[in-house]
Amino acid sequence: MWERTEKISSNGEEARLYVPKLWAPLMPGSVYPNKRAPIPAKGRPAVVVVCPAAGRCPRSEILGPLAERGLVVLMFEGGMKEPPKADLLRTRPEAAGAPQGLLLVEPTGDSLRKWMGAGATPNAVAILRGRPLETNPIPVRSPSFLSKQIFGSATRRVMLAALLGSEANTSSDGVIEKLYAPDATGRLPREAYRDAAEWLAGELGAR
Repeated sequence: MWERTEKISSNGEEARLYVPKLWAPLMPGSVYPNKRAPIPAKGRPAVVVVCPAAGRCPRSEILGPLAERGLVVLMFEGGMKEPPKADLLRTRPEAAGAPQGLLLVEPTGDSLRKWMGAGATPNAVAILRGRPLETNPIPVRSPSFLSKQIFGSATRRVMLAALLGSEANTSSDGVIEKLYAPDATGRLPREAYRDAAEWLAGELGAR
């Protein structure tokens, strides 16, 4: 799925960069790839994935759908104490000049506020949570409130996922709430990760 991967460090935290395999179109203007004509990844939309310091973060379920959509991925598997440097991906030719998204997997209330209050301005943010927050709970039934209280006045699109049902609600300020039924162990289903990847790709303009 990936052209190559490499380790990257930010603020003392280790991450892995995943550069997707890309191909030229089969014909001019075609959406079908020519698997005999690989092209380098340059200026591609990127997603920073932050896993919890402890807990489940299914790498294959997260990375597979992102690779299929040609997104550059920077993944912090062991969590992060501080958000990464703002120019970490902007200085990379693979993602330079392209929009960036953020995928937070099972964030705590405190870590979520730290990420959103750090001055970072991702174009789109996807938050995947399988269980209620222990402290400073996210009001999953009022995504508009979340957008105003945590994300402030920044113009961003936000997707929430939680194990509370099967309906999707959209608020007037661009916050989408996607709800999923739990499995036997209370974990997010595979569809949640695929939906997040598709949503991020669409918001970031991945082609």
